[in-house]
Amino acid sequence: MRLFSIAAAAAILSYAAAAATSPPIILISIDTLRADHVSAFGSRGRPTPNIDSLAKGGTLFTQANTQAPLTLPSHVSMLTSTRPFANGVNDNGQVLGPAAVTLAEVLKKRGYMTGAFVGGFVLDRRFGLDQGFDHYDSPFQATADRETDSEDLKRLGGDVVAAATKWTEQNSTRPFFLFLHLFDLHTPDNLPAQVRKRFPGPRYTAELGYVDELLGQFFAYLRKQGLYDKALIVFTSDHGEGLGDHGENSHGFFIYQSTLAVPLIFHWPAGSTGFAARSDEPVSLLGLAPTILEIASAPAPPSFQGRSLVPLARGGKSASLEEIYAMSFYGRNHFNTSALWSMRKGRYKYIHAPRPEFYDLQNDPAEQKNLWASNRTSLAQAYADRVAAIRRQGSSQSQSTDPSPEVLARLRSLGYLAGSSGSKGPPDSGPDPKDRIGDYETYRRAVTLTGTKRFAEANRLLREVLGRDGNLAEARILLALNMQRTGQHSEAAQQLTTVVQAAPANVAAHYYLANSYVQLKNHNAAIKELEAALVAAADRTREWKAITIPAGELLARLLLERKDYGQARSQYEQLLKLEEANYEAHYNLAWMDTREQRLSDAVRHLQGAVKARPEDAAARNALGGLYLRTSKLTEAEAELTEAARLDPKSPWAYYNLGLVSRARGDNAGAMKFFRRALTAQPDFRPAQEALAALQKSE
Repeated sequence: MRLFSIAAAAAILSYAAAAATSPPIILISIDTLRADHVSAFGSRGRPTPNIDSLAKGGTLFTQANTQAPLTLPSHVSMLTSTRPFANGVNDNGQVLGPAAVTLAEVLKKRGYMTGAFVGGFVLDRRFGLDQGFDHYDSPFQATADRETDSEDLKRLGGDVVAAATKWTEQNSTRPFFLFLHLFDLHTPDNLPAQVRKRFPGPRYTAELGYVDELLGQFFAYLRKQGLYDKALIVFTSDHGEGLGDHGENSHGFFIYQSTLAVPLIFHWPAGSTGFAARSDEPVSLLGLAPTILEIASAPAPPSFQGRSLVPLARGGKSASLEEIYAMSFYGRNHFNTSALWSMRKGRYKYIHAPRPEFYDLQNDPAEQKNLWASNRTSLAQAYADRVAAIRRQGSSQSQSTDPSPEVLARLRSLGYLAGSSGSKGPPDSGPDPKDRIGDYETYRRAVTLTGTKRFAEANRLLREVLGRDGNLAEARILLALNMQRTGQHSEAAQQLTTVVQAAPANVAAHYYLANSYVQLKNHNAAIKELEAALVAAADRTREWKAITIPAGELLARLLLERKDYGQARSQYEQLLKLEEANYEAHYNLAWMDTREQRLSDAVRHLQGAVKARPEDAAARNALGGLYLRTSKLTEAEAELTEAARLDPKSPWAYYNLGLVSRARGDNAGAMKFFRRALTAQPDFRPAQEALAALQKSE
């Protein structure tokens, strides 16, 4: 008797071979970690002993650089080994296209089990980085129709490590690739009070202490399982944090080393020989994936733009210094400024901006002395020419996607400007970001104040920013939302009207404006705005369903209120095409079907409503009532009994159960249910009349 097919046996042999030759691979990315805050990289602040421990048996790359100072673009570049202008992702909220080849996909084809555990919404699976992962753990289920909670944005590192540990336990008998992303250093602060007490000091250093402690616990687990010495462990970050350098407290707006320099450590599998303790040659994170694949004996795909760092890790020198490009479209996308590009090669770095910058990082690592302004040289011009060439290449390859309103809300709560400014000029048009950093930081303070419900203070700052540039749609929308939260719907409507007049395709602004009109009892105007929102989203309704569904529901309710039943029915039917289990559509279609004596259709829709919300007593009572009208007494009794259990204070289910008993000829049972209906509501007239009629008949 054959226990395994030939194909299954071959697969087992393949996995066994891979296990013998391919080490476990663990990639750890600590979001928002500056290289100069890690002890092994020269920090004199809070020690990071557990991170530092990776250097024993490893190689430190002391001059590693990211391609973009934003979480999603940087991780996309890291895991696809492609520059942002090549992969089309230059901002958070965009989506990596399916044609991209990820490190996880390559390793999966080599027999690896692949698992990712992410700590921040910015890397949620909806943005495309789940390609190639057998398991992608990103439980962010926030929607646009409620306030943002911190757990919608970021997960506590301990929860992420616990999930990763459990997956590792289940998959460590085969070659595996684990991507562990911790988001704790990123705002907003979410350390529990009891944890915060153990790590005194500023927020950033406290969270770094917590992350280092977590990694120590994770490394102890790996050692206990015999995995630490077997594995290739790669430690890095996606970008740094401004922390006030150059006037930037966060990241994304500028491309100075405060946000581009990242830690990079390769801890080699035990028994590896010939690796140096450190390499001081400038490298980029594009080299991370090719290096991992070389250690895993896997060829890099043609799409990879980075080169393996193994020769440098073995103490060698590059035949030619790497040209390390970085870019930020963040200011352009959201603050009407010019985009920024940079190139670092060796000790020098050029930044292309309306006022160009050129630095000698060896003598001026903090980028305080702009050599372009003081002494423009042929060397500086050569760097500028290379950046010009890469800009031309990027303009022909770049692409963008508009995030959905749900995504915009989440990004806004993380402190990012999240709505497009609508700028249509060339990428290097607009003012120098250096001239707008003050307004940007003011906006971020307003976002923080909004998160703590200090709306008046937030709105004062937003008005300051808008007073200097009234075209910032995202700032104006946030101002309007804060007004809605404090009941100022007339003022909110004025702000949102300004937005939709300037940007008629702004779906979110139309929807928010409709909400204010509803509160102002101007239903005709609300209907107009809801229709505009749905038209603007017509070609991407499913992509934007976090807002098109509540917009469609609100529109249908307003149409019902003005008794436009035909249009209301059409809108509800559209909703069911978008979301088959939409409760409101099923329930209200059933009401209209019943009104038109289309009882079989009404039953079908109420069944759909019950399926969508099994705990809804109203739907079950209505369905039971329809079963009663069509003489399906057994089905009616079942639904009505459940309705009474779910809502014991409502008289309707008891009354209908009384009608079921009366239809069966059980007058005593009917009177019992009618009395229970009156206990729930003593003045409930239908039960009073039914009970009186039965008592009279006796």
